[in-house]
Amino acid sequence: MKKLFLGALTAFVLVACGSKTAKAESSADSALATSTIAPDENYVPQRSDYTFRTEVRAINDDGEVRWDTIVVYLTDAKGYTQRFYSQAQPLDTTMWDKRTIGQIVEDDWNFDGMPDLQVSMGPMNGSGNVTYDVWLWDDNTHKFVYLKTPNEIFDPYVDAENKTIVSTWSLDDEIEIIRYKWKDGKLVESEREKLSRDELADD
Repeated sequence: MKKLFLGALTAFVLVACGSKTAKAESSADSALATSTIAPDENYVPQRSDYTFRTEVRAINDDGEVRWDTIVVYLTDAKGYTQRFYSQAQPLDTTMWDKRTIGQIVEDDWNFDGMPDLQVSMGPMNGSGNVTYDVWLWDDNTHKFVYLKTPNEIFDPYVDAENKTIVSTWSLDDEIEIIRYKWKDGKLVESEREKLSRDELADD
């Protein structure tokens, strides 16, 4: 686990959204924290009730900003706010694009007709390869549930037509495409291929 460095704590509010176009620690660590508004015990939240925003907390060490925790705020129609926590990628190179950290996407990952919640942890390297924490909306419990993936899924694309999650890893001229499908409630790898950028452009 990345060492926490002492220093000034700086908060960056990156995104506030409730739409598909806007762009967590582990599931066990994705703690919930309430707002000052107490939840209404008679109120059953619907997926459409939620709005989201993220805040990226950075620790400054010897003049160098090291990205740390992403706080995800989920607010329902009654004004009650929960928090999820996600770990930002440890970025040591100023050349990398850190603007993706904390971005929110609302795609339907499990193809149940309900948009889920994915939060960008940032790029793995200078080529991008952005990873996400994902929470699936459970319409039975009316809650978001953290998705444990078989491994890191990079720059994910939700292929609704084929009901597939597509992961794309790029490094230099090589691109690896991994497709995942749902089986018994879990994402499993169904196909893997490697292409050059030229081959991908020809497609």
